[in-house]
Amino acid sequence: MVKMKLRNRLHKVDNIAGATVTFQDAKAATVLTATSDAHGVASLNLKPLANGAYTCEIEAPNVSADEVGPALATTAPVPDRIYRPVTLIVKIAGGIINSAVPADPLTATVAVSASLVNVDIQPVWMKSAQSSGRGKPVSMIIVHHTACDLGPAVSTFLSEKGPHYMIDTDGQIVKWVPDARAAWHAGVARWDGHADVNERSVGIEIVNKTGPYPEAQYTALLGLLDRITTAFSGIDEWNIIGHSDVGTNSDGKLGRKSGDPGAQFEWSRLEAKRLGLLESDGPPDINIYAGFFNIVASGSLHVGDNDSRHHFGGANHKDITGHPVRELQEDLVAIGYSLGGSPDGDFGAKTQAAVTAFQEHFFAGGRGPKGPDGRVDFQTAAMIKSVAALAPALAGVP
Repeated sequence: MVKMKLRNRLHKVDNIAGATVTFQDAKAATVLTATSDAHGVASLNLKPLANGAYTCEIEAPNVSADEVGPALATTAPVPDRIYRPVTLIVKIAGGIINSAVPADPLTATVAVSASLVNVDIQPVWMKSAQSSGRGKPVSMIIVHHTACDLGPAVSTFLSEKGPHYMIDTDGQIVKWVPDARAAWHAGVARWDGHADVNERSVGIEIVNKTGPYPEAQYTALLGLLDRITTAFSGIDEWNIIGHSDVGTNSDGKLGRKSGDPGAQFEWSRLEAKRLGLLESDGPPDINIYAGFFNIVASGSLHVGDNDSRHHFGGANHKDITGHPVRELQEDLVAIGYSLGGSPDGDFGAKTQAAVTAFQEHFFAGGRGPKGPDGRVDFQTAAMIKSVAALAPALAGVP
């Protein structure tokens, strides 16, 4: 008797009970069926079968072969798990399985040893421990990285809170929370004047501890974004942003989620599809922000600058009569960033944090002139002005 053990590929303590295992011969005739028990074990008497190749179909009680997206896990009662259907190409000799290879390697991993065959099946839905009803229509998407390996991320999403979707390193997507419900992924956050980001957003976690993101993850992300924005017409594609763009302290100061999704994430991949924050075309104007950069060559606006005191770039400049700091703040707010208050012409720690968040976004993926430092040199200023020029009308309040 051969034992076939069926488990969750991402959480191997999950035994898949009640799965149907069907063997077919070369003529597609069914020659054996079995059902996995409470321990996920299907007992197979293969001795009556002739030596040769067979097809083995495995279907858990809840399966889906569709692309993961808003249509998945919407029919009540929603089960705790939904898996991919699996097809194995099996070779049998003397009543023993010598080899078993998935027809699609993304659906399962298989280990064969003597009379035991472990089949770890890819889930597409794993119910997160926490979510809540939405009080607002979906209008934004937040991209995160896990900042840890797959195992700890899965454990956290199962025991505490999870996003709506997770994209593994191989591009596989797992859904955790129905889109119609609010996932607790953003925490304390603010964007476009709104502090109820969880209620308004869909959260996507990408498995990434450090280093570049694999091509498979970008492909999966772009496909998922297309499905989500198609399903929710109220999403403004401008509002597809990172966790670092919105994560604040309770006082509205940005920086709580600095580095998420991080310096290696290529926002340019989304921008090429006209998704997320975009820059306008054309060369920068040297006279932006009251001509500060024309007057102070190689200067930077930074903490301590103040319009009312005519203090800019760390020095007094009575010849600058405009309001460059307030204009900068207004541009950041127009893009969507939180200042923790209204534009006031004083470059303080909250303005610095907003500038840093902007730099983390637009300097990521190897395209920035420097690391994020919260100082507004001309390149940073030109980028802020360029993005603000395309920003939609502000929906909320500072």
